[in-house]
Amino acid sequence: MKTLKERIQEGQGIQQAIDNLNQSYERRNSRLKKRLENMLRNEFTYFITFTIAPKNYGLKYNTYLRKIKEALGNASGWVLNSDYGDKKGRLHFHCVASFDAQLDYNIINEIYKYGSVNFRLIYANKNNEKALREYLNKTFNHTIKQSVGKLHYSR
Repeated sequence: MKTLKERIQEGQGIQQAIDNLNQSYERRNSRLKKRLENMLRNEFTYFITFTIAPKNYGLKYNTYLRKIKEALGNASGWVLNSDYGDKKGRLHFHCVASFDAQLDYNIINEIYKYGSVNFRLIYANKNNEKALREYLNKTFNHTIKQSVGKLHYSR
């Protein structure tokens, strides 16, 4: 998504750039909500946090990202975002991923060797709209908070 500064540099007037940025942000959020809604309907959907061990802090961003994508290779769908901790500002990644069957945690742990991986199964009863809505809002709000970096999606 283009920044306000980039839009103005392209020659858009300030108000037009603001309006276009807001529309782009709304479209992105709408697509994200739909994707999360679909994934949360799956029985095997997980909230996964990938942290980075101190010995691996100096690696390039794309190195972490490549391994995380490889680890999520068996997922039927996923949304991943980079984030920086509130207290120490350390890079880590949050992911919502759905799988067709029960996840074998060992597979992801064997592939991602840059730190720890925390898995939390999302227990959303398909018939319980309230629980589904709460998970959706919690996940969505986390992915758009200010400390979040770029969003990545499965294809």
